[in-house]
Amino acid sequence: MIKVELLEYVDSHEPTDADEIADVMQMTYSATAMALMRLVRQDLASRYKDPDTQIYVYELTAKGEARLNYFFEDEFDGY
Repeated sequence: MIKVELLEYVDSHEPTDADEIADVMQMTYSATAMALMRLVRQDLASRYKDPDTQIYVYELTAKGEARLNYFFEDEFDGY
């Protein structure tokens, strides 16, 4: 999984959890959880416990949205 795919999925499915992402992207839960934690440490995503399910869910931060926009701007500038 590359960072842009993960950012894009989190952005379009906010809030989402590691189990859902792992299932959709056909990855192990542990690999997905580690990738999400890297986004959190880079301040590209935030995580919090859903009060109803007690599961950690993830959302993009403003910095994460800016990074995602940067990836797409760069992609379209070449065409």
